Amino acid sequence: MSNTRIATPQSEHGQPDNEAVEAAMSRDIINVPDNVIQDGIRGYTDEQQDLLQWAVSYGRHELGNSRERLCKAIGCDWTTLTRVLNGKYEASIESFCDKIVELQAVAAESLETGFVQTIVTRRITELLDYALSGDLDGGKVVMLVGPTGRSKTETVKHWCRQNNHGRSVYIDCPESGGLTAFFRELAKQTGVNPERSTNDLRDRLIKSFNRRRILVVDEVARLLPSRRISKIPVELEFIRRLHDVRKCAVALVATPIFDHEMTSGWLQQYMEQLLGRCEPLFIPADPRRDEIRDICTAYTTRPSRELITLAHQIAKEKGRLRVLFDLMKKAGVVARKRNENLDAKHLDAAYQRRRNRTVWPEDDKG
Repeated sequence: MSNTRIATPQSEHGQPDNEAVEAAMSRDIINVPDNVIQDGIRGYTDEQQDLLQWAVSYGRHELGNSRERLCKAIGCDWTTLTRVLNGKYEASIESFCDKIVELQAVAAESLETGFVQTIVTRRITELLDYALSGDLDGGKVVMLVGPTGRSKTETVKHWCRQNNHGRSVYIDCPESGGLTAFFRELAKQTGVNPERSTNDLRDRLIKSFNRRRILVVDEVARLLPSRRISKIPVELEFIRRLHDVRKCAVALVATPIFDHEMTSGWLQQYMEQLLGRCEPLFIPADPRRDEIRDICTAYTTRPSRELITLAHQIAKEKGRLRVLFDLMKKAGVVARKRNENLDAKHLDAAYQRRRNRTVWPEDDKG
């Protein structure tokens, strides 16, 4: 093992200089915001723009926002990458983008998460593809509505990571903090400095999007006011304006609470202005049997009727698919230890163990 030590910045008194340490660490960040990138790469072809935006987003979200790791993955230095993103690269942009294509191929394998495709996840993916592809007027506005535990968040995250790094911006709405918290979360996802004034920050965030990008807003019901007020929800108004000005696609991910406010709540009139252009996909509350068959097939090649029936029963209970996936994994472990094909008896054993942890035995009546 090497005895080489990394020098720690010291103050004049010989103690660690925390500010110097933080400054040194801050140098290894991808500090080019999306609004600057959008402006710098606009002279490249659409395909080249997509590749460059993908690379930056991959570095931010998969490589810890480290410029060093991103440059190493591409095979360049930071000065070169900065010049590319600023549209000042004198060499062949085609050759540079070829390196990113190679990185994408490698990343596709490392980003595989064991995601299970079902009829529901495929419908969600199709809707997101439709929103992003848009038409001559730009991207579309779509909405995914369904109860918790129905694969909405897992699917949109998988879609963003696997297919559209750079073109998609995913945000999980803050539970509190209003417009400031919303802007800060969006700034974090787009690399924009969140410490700017509200108006300046709003302008930079808007310029981070174009008609080839999509904003995915999860838990959008959190943006609804907690009480009746005369003003419109400012965060939703920002989303509406973003779509109108930049022609980007928007996907709203919501529970039925949001849909209720849209159709019959006190914000109904405003919601009609925002969502009149929206195409919704309503996910059924109870999982479908063919959906459960798809899930079972991910764990065993030919699931028996008994396994599908039991899995369907479990998926209808509290917790829905989250509980089912957890139990299927545990059942699979048991089946492998016994060198058996996964079947209903393994799932039932896992289910009964879980149930016994939360159910009291009968009281001693003696």
